[in-house]
Amino acid sequence: MKSVWFYVTALVILIADQVTKEAVMGAISYGQSVPVLGPLLSLTPTHNTGGAFSLFQAKNHYFVLVASVAIVALLVTYHRFQQHDFRASAALMLAFGGAVGNLIDRVRFGYVRDFFDIHIWPIFNIADSAITLGILILAWHFLFKRPAATVRMEEGEGRKGEEAAG
Repeated sequence: MKSVWFYVTALVILIADQVTKEAVMGAISYGQSVPVLGPLLSLTPTHNTGGAFSLFQAKNHYFVLVASVAIVALLVTYHRFQQHDFRASAALMLAFGGAVGNLIDRVRFGYVRDFFDIHIWPIFNIADSAITLGILILAWHFLFKRPAATVRMEEGEGRKGEEAAG
């Protein structure tokens, strides 16, 4: 049942990403900027043939390959470890949905369609946001997760102390 939620949520991310891209690209001319929240947020349709922060422009074929490998790795990792931790599963689901959304753009158009413009950061989309959030959750999870042996040992010590006190 957990796998169903993984795929349904990833599909929701994918649909939200593709629908918003189509809506913004259809309503606003390429390069035009439309303020949404005053000076904080604008919708500015752009094309990105590179990677994060527009690095490595015109290397779309490379990013198609990298995204494809990443998607397979995310699926394998999820199915291997889905029973262990909700946070890690959620992070993998976000990254998977976002990676598929951007891969669709790369295959269809030869670039990723971006449009959220907060003016102090490179322009991005929902897929980018999902990937970034997934990576941040995974980083937090692995940096601050206590090893299972430590948790079991501390729980056992707590019970021993309670038995001695009672």
